[in-house]
Amino acid sequence: MRRICPACKEPVNYPAKIFEQLDLDPKFFAGAQLYKGNGCERCKNSGYAGRCAIIEVMTVTDEIRKLVIARSSAAEIAKVAVSQGMKNLRVAALDKVREGISTLEQVLVLTSSH
Repeated sequence: MRRICPACKEPVNYPAKIFEQLDLDPKFFAGAQLYKGNGCERCKNSGYAGRCAIIEVMTVTDEIRKLVIARSSAAEIAKVAVSQGMKNLRVAALDKVREGISTLEQVLVLTSSH
C-alpha cells in the first residue's frame, strides 16, 4: 500500500458520515490523528512516497486444521481464524491508517473486495 509522503503529510478530519457510508466503526480511529499527503515536489504532487506491506497471517490451530481436513469453506475457516485473533487484509490496512502511515483512500482502493 502507498505510504503518505513525509514531506507534505498533513492532518485530515473525515466527516462521521464517511465512516457510516463505508461501514467502518469511527471508534476504531478514536484518539488517532489521520493524515493525507498534500502533494509536493518530492512526491511529484501525488501525496505518496514509497510503499508498505499489508499482510494477512493465519496461525493454523488444531481447530483450523480440523476444518481444513473436513474441507470446510474458506469463509468458515476465515471466520474461525478471525475469532481467534487473525487480522484480515482490511483490518491490517486500517491499522496502517490509524498509525499515520497511509490513507483511508488507499485502504478502500486495496481492500474493496474484503
